[in-house]
Amino acid sequence: MRDPRAGEITFREWHDRWWDARIVEPRTLRGDASTIKNHVMPHWADWEMRAVTRMDVQSWIRSLVEKGVGAAAIKRAYNLTSSIMRAAVDDDVIALSPCRRIDLPQIAVKPPQWFTTDQAQSILDELAAPWKTMCLLGVYTGLRWGELSGLHRHRIDQRRSRLFVVEVNTKRGIKEYPKSSRSRREVPLPAHVLEALERHIYRLDRDSVVFTTVTKGRSGRLLDDGNWRRQTWWPAIEGARYFDDDGEQQLVPRYPPHSMRHTCASWLVQKGVSLYEVQHLLGHESFQTTQRYAHLQPDAHKAVLGAWERMETSLKIAA
Repeated sequence: MRDPRAGEITFREWHDRWWDARIVEPRTLRGDASTIKNHVMPHWADWEMRAVTRMDVQSWIRSLVEKGVGAAAIKRAYNLTSSIMRAAVDDDVIALSPCRRIDLPQIAVKPPQWFTTDQAQSILDELAAPWKTMCLLGVYTGLRWGELSGLHRHRIDQRRSRLFVVEVNTKRGIKEYPKSSRSRREVPLPAHVLEALERHIYRLDRDSVVFTTVTKGRSGRLLDDGNWRRQTWWPAIEGARYFDDDGEQQLVPRYPPHSMRHTCASWLVQKGVSLYEVQHLLGHESFQTTQRYAHLQPDAHKAVLGAWERMETSLKIAA
């Protein structure tokens, strides 16, 4: 039976117990700590757990909106608060979570940033040999940067033209994806990509990481995302030029390395590959993530246009 006095504990006190019991990735912990410090604790720290109502939570969300906090930050703050409250229910601290049926601001979905074939080619042309191969692989497989820089030689099946995404390079070194994760997957390799990859790996030991540092005296080390962007990616982007449809030379859009992944998905969807197949290829946990590319499907508006064409009469403007 629940002790009604248990709810007298303050939000801060309960948060500290909840925080110490969590099992999450260090990177997630850092982000959560920042969100709680900036958006959660200033409001809830001294409240008794039993005193918080659903309307109090809704009013808190409204106050964050009025302060100009972004929708994504508000959602993260709310989700953390909701987790804290659910844990309190599970431990009989409170009878019911106040985090229910709460209206949150809508997060605007940004269209994916992707390169055209001419733009991607101009970037490749600016890169040194090992990075040409790495970026070619990125564009034709959709691997995340950490997956590219964490790829091991023995994960490449040359006979079947496949590679297996198992490890990822993180700030804390190489780690394996959980076996239950969609991120752990098999990815097909186009013939020309496999050929480029074979030229790159033929001298590597079986257990070697495929792409590592090449600087004299510091070669063979795991790549650092920030250093690689600063020393390799951005110089290539800044030097790349392409010709638009009017024959005018243009600068390549200054998109980050992650846009190689968007480029892969965008090209495939435009060629008629289903969103479900793209979801599996990219290792998206949620189909909603893949739906960002739906507007690029060749038949995305086929039903709508077909309906207009089947109408017996159409409105016209006299010439």
